[in-house]
Amino acid sequence: MAAESPASADLSIVASDCFGAADASAELLHRMLTVHAARQRQGTANTKSRGEVSASTAKLYRQKSTGRARAGSAGSPIRRGGGVAFGPGPRRTRPQVNERERRQAVRSLLAAKAAEESISVAASWGNSAKTRDRAAWLSAAGLSGRVLLVDVDPPEELQRSVRNIPNVGVERADTLNFYEIAVADHIVASQAALHALQERVGA
Repeated sequence: MAAESPASADLSIVASDCFGAADASAELLHRMLTVHAARQRQGTANTKSRGEVSASTAKLYRQKSTGRARAGSAGSPIRRGGGVAFGPGPRRTRPQVNERERRQAVRSLLAAKAAEESISVAASWGNSAKTRDRAAWLSAAGLSGRVLLVDVDPPEELQRSVRNIPNVGVERADTLNFYEIAVADHIVASQAALHALQERVGA
């Protein structure tokens, strides 16, 4: 059986009140973004202190009668090859946002996107895995910029068809996060994914 081209799939804009009102404060939305950014850090930057470098701990020369400035060990931070004073070390920052705030922020962001007519529902993804067909589908729908395709269980054909298209991604409705919604110019969801998102945020 020939693969169905997705170019004929029709999109419909979701209602502006689909997710309620965008009532989250700017402070909460900003905090959600900073929490996401903090969690992307590896936190593996590291330097060796004077106690960790491979150097003798013996005093280099006696304190007095040499005419030179007093000196301690070869591992002193002021000497070449010595340790680093106040250098970075491994750290892991885990700022938290509670579940109620997270749900409110995601719902408000989805509501704002819906008010901007940036969220659409796709009747079908088609079953073609060809990049050419998916690019034609996006072009026919007038979708440009960052496009996010959301489904409850994205089919393999859909994921393969967008793999080589820049700025187009596929996400599951149950793992879609605040940052992915914020940076997307257009969100296209299946009907099942739309219901899942509404249930997830309590809309």
